[in-house]
Amino acid sequence: MKSIRNYIALFLLLVTFTGCEDFFEPNLHNTLSGETVFNYQLNPEYVHGLYVPAYSSIPGSYTTMNSNFLDCATDNAVSNDYDSAPWKMYTIPEYFTSNNYPFYTWGNNYERIKNVYQFLTVGLNDDIVYYTSSEESDRQIRKRIEGEVHFLLALNYFQLLRDYAGPVNGTIMGVPIVEGEISLEEGRQIKRDSYADCVDFITAHIDTALTPGFLLPEYSKDFVDNNPDYISDVYGPDLDGLPTTTACYSLKSRMLLYAASPAFSGGDGNTELYRKAAVAAKEAIDILGGLKSEYYNPSNIDDAFFTAVDDNDELILKKNVKRIAYNNNSDWEMNNYPPSQGLAVKGRTNPSQNLVDAFPAANGYPIDHAMSGYDPLEDGFNPYANRDPRLDMTVIYNNYWFQNNQIQMWPGGNNTIEGNTTITNDQRISRTNYYLRKWITQNASFSPGIAEELTWHFVAMFRAVEVYLNFAEAANAAVGPDVAINGLTAREALRAVRHRANLPVGSGADVADDPYLAGLSDITEVIKAERRIELCFEGHRYYDIRRWNDNLNMPVKKVVITGDASESKYDFSEGAYPGQVELLEYMRYGAIPQSEILTCPNLMQNDGWR
Repeated sequence: MKSIRNYIALFLLLVTFTGCEDFFEPNLHNTLSGETVFNYQLNPEYVHGLYVPAYSSIPGSYTTMNSNFLDCATDNAVSNDYDSAPWKMYTIPEYFTSNNYPFYTWGNNYERIKNVYQFLTVGLNDDIVYYTSSEESDRQIRKRIEGEVHFLLALNYFQLLRDYAGPVNGTIMGVPIVEGEISLEEGRQIKRDSYADCVDFITAHIDTALTPGFLLPEYSKDFVDNNPDYISDVYGPDLDGLPTTTACYSLKSRMLLYAASPAFSGGDGNTELYRKAAVAAKEAIDILGGLKSEYYNPSNIDDAFFTAVDDNDELILKKNVKRIAYNNNSDWEMNNYPPSQGLAVKGRTNPSQNLVDAFPAANGYPIDHAMSGYDPLEDGFNPYANRDPRLDMTVIYNNYWFQNNQIQMWPGGNNTIEGNTTITNDQRISRTNYYLRKWITQNASFSPGIAEELTWHFVAMFRAVEVYLNFAEAANAAVGPDVAINGLTAREALRAVRHRANLPVGSGADVADDPYLAGLSDITEVIKAERRIELCFEGHRYYDIRRWNDNLNMPVKKVVITGDASESKYDFSEGAYPGQVELLEYMRYGAIPQSEILTCPNLMQNDGWR
């Protein structure tokens, strides 16, 4: 593998890949001249700021597909906006092309990479001083910054690999890794590196950020108290949002898990990469010390989970997002409240029947299992009773109580045109007869004159539960469900996830307390179901079904409700889209922007895209 030092023997003029020529423009995107910034001995704070734009690769929202949750581009949900990219994706044949692709992260990621490299040209030089008052403070912040920038390089290259890796003439290729000083003409001749080289490159940067010496510790008062030689201003608790050791291992486990998966490694996956992913995830688990149940109480989700942003060990590398006041159209609540809750709300994100069906019965058995007790033919059948407690944390369904109001979706109910005079057309009505509950607090008000409580949401790059699920998937694929990797088995990790969710309801923590999980010889499908449930509306499902080589064309279902207030009846057979179109197999992989292909003739497009 190439030496990490060779990768950061940096070029002074770097490509942003918004057109190959742009790679060579300094374009610092601030009001300071290049001469001012690079007079770094006089202006170290300006140099420090060079890499800060790279932090925008840490999402500030989960609505990353044209202001929609990415799950709306999967079988998990539907957007009720007929003009949205997810709706058109499923209703217009081959709507996406390399000229019309919804994830234009290519130029953004390479621009951020350029920012980091510009910093590295001078930012760690011996003669730059960040703290003039203390040599030790200066030494410590330099070490911390060194860890930060290597993490940010790894994160941006992972996002590029996630979105743009794919087959070229049948061989899975990665993205261009640019190293060394190159001329404009050399820039026009760039080409894609192998997928394996990209994985090695990203791994090398993460491992550098993890170098012993507390480059990126867990920022906390406890850390400073237990390590008195480390300075609070550099490593104290007021540094939320900076990468930590746990974040490094979380990224490493996710990246290696993706790399090991069938769509990128062929066959049933790469056993050695799965093992490495499991080892990285276990390192994070050991730091976390377990899944915390206090943040996961279904009876108090508004305060204990959706908006608990302080001292929440569930969150790894988070951003806090304040819910803005009435009339901000980008607000999660305004976009997603059911229309009965105010004239301004849009009911935008509609979970699918497919997602609802993924939640097991309260005893832990899938609803299609004979032991589940789920019987649609039973008189007075209520499909939402005796289910996994997480269903109520995720989905608003017919007759659900929200803001002391029953959300009625039966004919003539308060969320139908015929039952509510404020709903004049179907623009705000659910396409599936479900509305989003996850992330949506009840503390908002969209009725003028009614007081509301401004609350904080969080957006986390990683959550503790993902690390457990990464471990379970990777360890199961590498060594099976019951062989330990560093003291933990895949089945035990999965049991920890289900026990934290109180599944089976009222059960103990041991694997034996979960009869369905304990009795399975193959736990692969349970792992997939748990990822779907736990990580829905966090941007995972879109990538999971692609890397697993799962079906891209599962019919997206809705529920049709008949009856009245006294008794509702449910039909789960209808599709959510009026003629769902086929997603072709080449769409499993992303499309490099066609403008880049035309500018750089050696840059090959993924097979199938035009």
